[in-house]
Amino acid sequence: MKIIQQTIASLGSPLWIEPLERPYSSAAVIARWRYLNDRLRISTADAIRVCLSLSTGQQVRHAEQDRALSKHVLAGDVMVLRPGIPAETTIEGDADVVQIFIEPESLEQLASNTVTGALVAPASGALKRAAIQLLVAARHDDWRSRREAEVRLRRVVRDFLAAPVDNERKRAQGGLPPMAICRAEQLIAEAMDSHNSASPTLSDLAATARVSTNHFIRSFRQMRGTTPHQLVMARRCQRAMELLRQPDVTIADVSDAAGYSSPAYFVASFRQQLGVTPGAYQRAVAGKG
Repeated sequence: MKIIQQTIASLGSPLWIEPLERPYSSAAVIARWRYLNDRLRISTADAIRVCLSLSTGQQVRHAEQDRALSKHVLAGDVMVLRPGIPAETTIEGDADVVQIFIEPESLEQLASNTVTGALVAPASGALKRAAIQLLVAARHDDWRSRREAEVRLRRVVRDFLAAPVDNERKRAQGGLPPMAICRAEQLIAEAMDSHNSASPTLSDLAATARVSTNHFIRSFRQMRGTTPHQLVMARRCQRAMELLRQPDVTIADVSDAAGYSSPAYFVASFRQQLGVTPGAYQRAVAGKG
């Protein structure tokens, strides 16, 4: 695929790169890059790109001919980029990214000119889970799991790209002003980013919007597609993913730093959200992967 050579020309050689040729005849490739403050220009992409961030803190700006995106990236965030369209991506900060390149022909009825879905997957959605499972299987040389994960990822990508682009607009018609929801999300983010802060309670969050707890939960879920508790757990998991990039950190250390009540609960929660254990994920991403 030409886009792989374009990416290497812009970002340099990847830490590793592997083909994913089974069970499809159409090519797919998975690779991992680390880079700092880079810009990637794609004249016309000949593949769908699934970009999985392994790090937190970089600012990504992505522009296509018909739309643009600016996003502060967290570990576990996934971005899907369409084929057949010139694009420019600018990254500010220390980035650690896995990219999965998929030929559009392998997604059945979705030809490149019909891929019009949204750019960014939901933070705790099936796409994130599928991409991480494929990464872990590929790095562990588990061909059976890799085959299953690739089938799952292609199916999820196909469904994601075929979905309507106005989901966010529909959710914004909830019973609370968007600023109230944003403030609640900010409180959650601040608590997750501070080692010494407890997670805000539902009562605390509802108080910021000056509504009852039940009304706040209903409105939050309508507008964001997730509950406040699920958002807290997703942010906690993202914090753990960032910490697990260190090869010498223990599961107990990560559990404590990410705010879990015990290592056993951390392992169970991580596996429930991502479909892999913290140890398997750590082995796949620590050091040079």
